[in-house]
Amino acid sequence: MRPRVHFHSDCPYFAGCENMLVNFFHDDRLMREFEVSFTYRQSAAYDAGFRSRVARDFDVRPLGLKDVAELDARVQRLPAPLGWLLRLTARVLLFRYWFVLWNTWLLYRTIGNPDLLHVNNGNYPGAYSCMAAVFAARLRGIRRIVYVANNVAIPYCSVQRWLDYPFDRLVAATVSIFVTASRHAGTELQKVLRLPLSKVINIHNGIAPRPVTEDRGQTSRRLGIPAGRVLIGVVAIIEERKGHLVLLDAVRRLKKHGQGGALPFIIIEGTGSEVRAVNDYVARHGLGDDVRLIGSEPNIFNLLNAVDAIALPSVSHEDFPNVVLEAMSLGKPVIASRLAGIPEQIGHRESGLLVEPRDSAGLAEAMRELAADAALREQLGRNARRRFSERFTADAAVAGYLSLYRRVLST
Repeated sequence: MRPRVHFHSDCPYFAGCENMLVNFFHDDRLMREFEVSFTYRQSAAYDAGFRSRVARDFDVRPLGLKDVAELDARVQRLPAPLGWLLRLTARVLLFRYWFVLWNTWLLYRTIGNPDLLHVNNGNYPGAYSCMAAVFAARLRGIRRIVYVANNVAIPYCSVQRWLDYPFDRLVAATVSIFVTASRHAGTELQKVLRLPLSKVINIHNGIAPRPVTEDRGQTSRRLGIPAGRVLIGVVAIIEERKGHLVLLDAVRRLKKHGQGGALPFIIIEGTGSEVRAVNDYVARHGLGDDVRLIGSEPNIFNLLNAVDAIALPSVSHEDFPNVVLEAMSLGKPVIASRLAGIPEQIGHRESGLLVEPRDSAGLAEAMRELAADAALREQLGRNARRRFSERFTADAAVAGYLSLYRRVLST
C-alpha cells in the first residue's frame, strides 16, 4: 500500500508560493509513489487560481478555515470609526487565536492519518491555519511533518509576535523538518524559532515554464508597446515592498540625464495597493511616454517572451521570487535587488545584474547598461537559461522533496 502524503496550504489567492504545489500535483513520480490529498482555505480567488493551474483529478478538500487577515479585509470596507472599533475588538479579544482553535478542530476532522503532512506557508508565521495544521497533526499522532516557509520569517519585533511565542515553541517541537527555498531564509528561520541546524534544510524552488502562445510582435502590438526601444518588464504585485517607486526614480534619473535612444521602455504588470502611487509618480514626473501599466496579464509567459529584460527592484519581504526563474527559463537577463535569496538565483554579471535595495542610481546604471549593449543582453540571457536548466527546473525541485520524504518516512 502506498504511503499517504497530505498537503495543506493557506493563501488568499493562488500566489507565487503555491507554484511548487503545481509541480507536486503534476509530477507523475510523486503521484505513483504516494497517495496524495490536499486541503486549503477556500476562497473564490484561490479556487479559480487552483483550477487554472492544476489539471489532475485527486483528493482535494477546500475548507472554511478562518483567518484574521480575511476579517481585516472585510472590516476595511466599513465606515472608518466602525472599522477601527472592530479591528481593535478583534485584537483585544485575540480573535487570531480563537481562529487557530477553530482551524485545528476542522483540520483534525479532515486530514485523517496520513503518513506524512506537508505544510506549505507563505512565510513564518504567515497563515495561522498552517500552525493549526501542525497542532491537528500532533493531536492525530502524525509524527512526520515537513513545513515549508516560502519567505523570510518574521522576528519577535511586535507585541503580536511575542503573543505567538508559545505557539511557535510547539510548532518547533512538533515539525520534523523545516524547508526554505533559500539559504538566507533558512538562516533567519533557524534564528527566529531557535532550531538546531539539522532541522532546517534548503531545497531551491523550481518552475515548469508555461506555453508561449504569441510571438513578440503579437504581444507588443496587443499591448501597444512602441517599436524600436529596449523593453524592460516588471512583473510583481504592486506593493511598496516590490520597489516600483525605486524603479520609477531610476527611470526619472535616466530621462533627466538625456539617455536619448538608449532610454528603455518600462512595462509594469500587476495590481496591488500601490497602483495609485505608481500612476501619480508617472504623471508627476512626465514619464507617460516611457512607462506603461497594463494590469494583470493572463499569460505571463507571453509578456516575458516579449521583453528584452526583467527588473525586480524589491526592497523588503522577498526571498526566492518565481518571476526571476520564469525569466531565466526564457533566456532573459534579470536586473534585481541583492536581497534575501535573489543572489542564489542570479550570478552577478554572469546571468544578470544585481543592485543594492533602494539604490535608484545603481538601478538606473544597470538599466542604461543593458539597454545600450545588445551583446551583453544576449550573453546574460544565454547564461541565465543554462543556469535555470541546471538548477531550477520543476523536476529538480520535486526530486529534492521526494528524497526528503523518503528520508523522513524511513525514520
